[in-house]
Amino acid sequence: MSVDESIGKAVKDFLAEAEEILDQLSLDLVSLSDCADGGECSPDLVNSVFRGAHSLKGLAGMFGFTDIAELGHHLENLLDALRLGKVELDQSVVSTLFESTELLGTLVRNAGEAVAEPVDLSAAMQHINDCLSKKPAGAGDSPLAKLNLPERVLSSMTEYEEHRLLENVKKGRRIYSIHISLQLTSFDSDLMELTEQLKLVGEVISTLPSASGGLAGGIDFEILFGCDLEGAELAPLIDRDNLELTEFGKPAAAPAVSGRAAEPGQAPDQEPAEEEAHLPAPVEPGGISAKSMSRTVRVDIGKLDLLMNIVGELVLSHSMIADVAGRMRLNGLHVPSQELGKAAKGLEKKLSELQKGVMEIRMIPVGQLFEKMSRIVRKISREQGKKVELKLFGADTELDKLIIEDISDPVMHIVRNSIDHGIETPEARVAAGKDEKGTITLSSYQKGNHVVIEVDDDGGGIDVSRVKQKALQLGMIGTLDEVSDRDALDFIFRPGFSTTDTVSEISGRGVGMDVVRTNIAALSGMIDLENYPGQGARFIITLPITLAIIKALIITAAGRTYALPITSVLESIIVEQKEIMTVERKEVIQLREATLPLLRLSEFFQLKGGESSPESCYVVVVGVAEKRLGIVVDDLLGQQDIVIKSIGDTFAGFRGISGAADLGDQRTILVLDVGSVIGEATRGSA
Repeated sequence: MSVDESIGKAVKDFLAEAEEILDQLSLDLVSLSDCADGGECSPDLVNSVFRGAHSLKGLAGMFGFTDIAELGHHLENLLDALRLGKVELDQSVVSTLFESTELLGTLVRNAGEAVAEPVDLSAAMQHINDCLSKKPAGAGDSPLAKLNLPERVLSSMTEYEEHRLLENVKKGRRIYSIHISLQLTSFDSDLMELTEQLKLVGEVISTLPSASGGLAGGIDFEILFGCDLEGAELAPLIDRDNLELTEFGKPAAAPAVSGRAAEPGQAPDQEPAEEEAHLPAPVEPGGISAKSMSRTVRVDIGKLDLLMNIVGELVLSHSMIADVAGRMRLNGLHVPSQELGKAAKGLEKKLSELQKGVMEIRMIPVGQLFEKMSRIVRKISREQGKKVELKLFGADTELDKLIIEDISDPVMHIVRNSIDHGIETPEARVAAGKDEKGTITLSSYQKGNHVVIEVDDDGGGIDVSRVKQKALQLGMIGTLDEVSDRDALDFIFRPGFSTTDTVSEISGRGVGMDVVRTNIAALSGMIDLENYPGQGARFIITLPITLAIIKALIITAAGRTYALPITSVLESIIVEQKEIMTVERKEVIQLREATLPLLRLSEFFQLKGGESSPESCYVVVVGVAEKRLGIVVDDLLGQQDIVIKSIGDTFAGFRGISGAADLGDQRTILVLDVGSVIGEATRGSA
């Protein structure tokens, strides 16, 4: 491996690790923001945020990203002051933490690019210093004196532990000393179990090894603990052998013993030999294992793409073998064709298993996308002076990793617009009889071979009359009455369309929703909008589970061969020419008491020598989400597994085409983008 390749791999490792740290940091900051609103904050949460900033700083310093390390160092200083009580948690501190974390995300993304715009850190640094310069209320008051803590306890406490002790005293909690003797062979798991039990009812302030006076061959610990329970209530919850419970701050703080007393070198109520028989065997040095506890491997998505491409080529090779077997059978070579066909069937089965395995590796829960939206909702709602709650449903639904990455920005745009345009101010919501806190709901569920992501808000909905008025001003329509309310909603997705007169950082620039539709269409997906005036709006995104290897229906239309993804094919029917009607210059048929619009590909693609008009024809009924369309075809050639290949930027502007695929007979055909075709056809612009 060359030096350049080694450096490139190191940067990729840094980006992967840094992204995980930032994701967790963002989630913890959302919880910390809730603490600032409620006034009660878990020290474990503050410590988690502190550790995240510390880890990112160290990681960036090790890989030479000085700007990330510098900002991470300042952020770490602020969090350290916060956890030590030197800075009070308020909304200005929370805003600074959000700002710094977002800036760290920008710096990390820039680290992965060859050429990146320089980022100014001065404003964020100044905000951090402003927070550090503020002194918390009541600083300097120390009520610890009345506890009468032993000098050995005070001298062994860290500054952070002393701060946590002070916070517990200020809250009026009882302070206990828990002294316990544990077996040397199992003290770690036993101590962890006791600590977790204590955390359910209070806060573990410090844990220190203590002078041994209990079990022979054991180890003693002294735990400083704060809670609201009295000693008589606490003792039964932690009832263990060799445990003493003492409360500080009482005039007569006599030890309350929980568990049986033990003589040195002897377990309670047992003979020494009997106890020894129950002890785990000591671990010899040669028995120490170097195996990792985790069985998880981080895999570069590029390697999975390469593997999937290889599987795709094998699928194509299988199709060629099956085609050869079919031709041999037609030429009278029955025995070799049967053997070859049998081998092809076995290969197909194994390829299917391999394909499924690779796909499962690529699949990740949608919850990873949803969690990223939490920080965005919190940040924008505060900037807008609105109160917004984010609810998540169906986070376990799985999608291809690359699809989730490509759908992240469209979902973010929708969420931002929901806060900016949809959710009203607290005063307006109260005046409308609503709760002052608005709600945005992100939900996902699987529907056949598609995944549906819905973004709901309970705001004021979309003012359709205002949309029509804006469309009239822009010359999109001639009169207000020529378009229905339902069709008027489609203007929101047109380039340059915005009902906002003022330009803000969030919206009003005329970009966003058109990009959303374009990006979703590039994933062979669709977006739909449901409007509930005065009650909110719902954006519905329908996506294929994967874009790698798919099963397709091979069709011929207008003298050419195309592939239709089978996930979008509902049925195929034969239609008599007399059953086709024309409504508003569009061909339709009646299918089970519903009107189905028809599309001829020769007209859609403006091809010469299009379909003839025989007495009957095939119609393939396709659908995405709730929309349906009938595509008139000349013939159905059967199903086949295909690998969609990109057709490059040169052909990216062609509507209705998602890529190309090779068939078993070495022909290359175009793959139809059903979502785009339906969208164009239903808008009447085909």
